[in-house]
Amino acid sequence: MSDVAAGGIQAASGLVGSVAGLVVMGSGALLVIAVVIAANLWLRWQRLRAAAPKVEPNTVEASAAYRRYLVAAAWAGGSAREWDHSVRPVLAELVDLAVAERHPAGGELRGMAQDLLGPELWALVDRDVPRSEDRSTPGAGRDAVLRILERVEQHER
Repeated sequence: MSDVAAGGIQAASGLVGSVAGLVVMGSGALLVIAVVIAANLWLRWQRLRAAAPKVEPNTVEASAAYRRYLVAAAWAGGSAREWDHSVRPVLAELVDLAVAERHPAGGELRGMAQDLLGPELWALVDRDVPRSEDRSTPGAGRDAVLRILERVEQHER
């Protein structure tokens, strides 16, 4: 081995066991820790910025029912399966609530709801209609939802 190479190895081994070597290694470790903390904080900040706006807990938008109605309305323009699985149950619930509110004494709510909507719209809300699994046939659509809601609103007046 040459004298130069041996001198380099001795210098390096002298740095590892010395106080200066500990300072260099400690500084490197602190630098790595600082980079990890900075990356973590930056990622958390990005996640907070991208998060949906907070909704006040006592508002209509915060209620689970409101979110269900929004999801059902979004599926209204989809297939027959989406109508039967997402829209029909929510509309049936809304119609039942409206009829029950209007006739608190009870009675045959199903018959009253049928009379309220008529045969064409009742077929779109009736829970007893078998659910379709057809994803290619279009559902009743948003126009049908609006007609059903208008009929229910007219009933409430």
